Amino acid sequence: MSTQLRRAQRFFYSADDLFDLVSDVRRYPDFIHQITAMRVTDETRTAHGFQLKAEARVRYKFVTERFTTVVHADENKRTIEVEFVSGPFRKLENNWRFHALSDGSCLVEFYINAAFRNPVLQMLLDSNRERAVSVLISRFQDEAKRRYTPTGDPSVHLDDEIHALQQ
Repeated sequence: MSTQLRRAQRFFYSADDLFDLVSDVRRYPDFIHQITAMRVTDETRTAHGFQLKAEARVRYKFVTERFTTVVHADENKRTIEVEFVSGPFRKLENNWRFHALSDGSCLVEFYINAAFRNPVLQMLLDSNRERAVSVLISRFQDEAKRRYTPTGDPSVHLDDEIHALQQ
C-alpha cells in the first residue's frame, strides 16, 4: 500500500522564483529541518534545465534514514520530477508544477506517492501524511518569504484561472 497526496496552493511569489527555490536541493537542509544532510553526486545540464542525483539524510522523531533520488528539472515547463533510486522506500514518486497566474502570483501543484518497505515506517507515514505535507509546504513558503519579494494581489480572486489550470 502506498500513500498518495496532492496539494495545490497559491503562493504570492513568481513561478520562476518558486521553481528556483524547489530545484535548489543543495540548500534543503538550511530550511527543512527534517533533512539533516544533502549531497548531490551527479549533475547534468539538459536542453531545458538539469538532472541531478541527490542523496538525502532525513530524521523524523526516532527514525533516521538515507535515500537517493534523481531530480529532473525543466525550466521551460516549470516542472520538477523526482524518481526514487535507493533507500527505505518501496516506491517514491514526487512532482511539482509551477503555474504563473495573471496577477504575478503562482499556483503550485505538489504530488507525492510513497511507500516504505518497513510496515512500521509506513504506518507512521500514513498517520502523519497531511501534517508532513503541510509542514513541508510551509517550510518552502517561509523560505520564499525570506528570499523573494512577494508578487500578486491577495484581494484578487483567481478561482476560475486556478480551476482551468488544474484541469
